[in-house]
Amino acid sequence: MRKAILGLILATTAFAAQAQKETKLNPSRNQLGIKAGYNWSYVTASGSGINTNNKSGFMVSAFYAPAPSSGRGFRSEIVFSRQGYSFDNGGKATDVLNDYIYLPQLSTFNVGKFLQLQLGGQVGLLLNSKLSNNVKDSSITNLLNRIDYGFAGGIELRPVKGLLVGGRYNLGLGKLYKKWESAATNPNPYPLPFNPETTNFKNGVVQFFVGYAF
Repeated sequence: MRKAILGLILATTAFAAQAQKETKLNPSRNQLGIKAGYNWSYVTASGSGINTNNKSGFMVSAFYAPAPSSGRGFRSEIVFSRQGYSFDNGGKATDVLNDYIYLPQLSTFNVGKFLQLQLGGQVGLLLNSKLSNNVKDSSITNLLNRIDYGFAGGIELRPVKGLLVGGRYNLGLGKLYKKWESAATNPNPYPLPFNPETTNFKNGVVQFFVGYAF
């Protein structure tokens, strides 16, 4: 997977370097594109009693956009997103790293020649979750809900032909963790220092990306 992601990033960079002629957003044709970028992620919580911090990650994406009409259009994407958060677990810095596949479905609005606004919803599938500290790593995928959903909105600039740069905010509405099973049904101790029934963790991600539209 790492080789495929690196290849996609390198391909995006090569295409962007060749795009040297300024142009406006073309309303007359369908478009395919690829993107890669940086994630700044965190979790929101209520009554958790635990301090959480943001975590860096990355994303790669492919998208399809039918030809827009009168500046309005539609964008369908598939996104691989590595995101999570960190917390202090008894004096140990601990990271939670989550890998998702998201499917954003966005309405698009072209503003002038080079600017596009995007707004819509998305659903995601959790592929893997890992608890990581300085001592060891362990999987906690079985503790999390596999489906996430929420809103997505962003802005995209196309300063030269094909090249795109932008940012997006993803707000998760689904609960991150499953209900905490009692010791009677699950004798193994819960591996995280909070109660998922009361914390109500939800995902939040800010993305910055570059890409190329064909």
